Amino acid sequence: MSPKLKTHTLCVLSRLLLDRSVANDCRLVYTIEAIISTILETMEDENNTDLSNAIKAVYSSVGDPGLQLQLLQHLPSTSFAQSLLRRRLALAFLFHDQTFLTKEPQPLLDLKTVISHLDKPQFALNHTTDYASLAALIGILVIGLDNADPPPNDGGRDATIAFNADVDKLAERVHKLWSLINDNKAAHRERTEAKEVLRWFETCLKAGIRTEEKPKGMILDDDTVLEKQRSIMKGFFRRDKAVGNIDGVA
Repeated sequence: MSPKLKTHTLCVLSRLLLDRSVANDCRLVYTIEAIISTILETMEDENNTDLSNAIKAVYSSVGDPGLQLQLLQHLPSTSFAQSLLRRRLALAFLFHDQTFLTKEPQPLLDLKTVISHLDKPQFALNHTTDYASLAALIGILVIGLDNADPPPNDGGRDATIAFNADVDKLAERVHKLWSLINDNKAAHRERTEAKEVLRWFETCLKAGIRTEEKPKGMILDDDTVLEKQRSIMKGFFRRDKAVGNIDGVA
């Protein structure tokens, strides 16, 4: 099979996976996924340029976030190469930037970039927000982020601390999005689903992506809050000294 035919086949199979009737047929989906996996394996062995062109063609064929997520969920990730390809495609979808399709894998994405991206209009919450698309975008982000490329074990303590601090900031940003969605009414099913996806993502960040458990009892995360707490405690001790202790000893 020529590279051109393989590219065409990948695009056709990808479009099939977007068909609801196909997606609901487990056996057919399994067969399509197996064929895609086989084609990708042969292209990995032959020529990276042909593989890149094929994935660019798939990238250009899907524009809706819901369909993009559906496709990503069915793409095989049984090998490191396929998992990396799936991540690259997810990030290309999320950032509307096909340079992710050929970007070096280490690191594939910087957490600060993700935090900034959540301030983009597509994540804004207002009366025009499409909550189904918002949930899909978060799902795409989860696939693209994967383990967020933590620093290597020999990368130094400072690198680990900085990485986990960025994870915490991202978790706080996701929590803020979650808290701003009002889903009190039963009619707001899409809002409820978006909140569930955000809550799940926040949990993944804290329990799965953070490389170390956050120290228990740490409620202060920045120097400003810490300094404010110190001032409060100093005031308390000054007051305690002025009035004496509970036994009346000055």
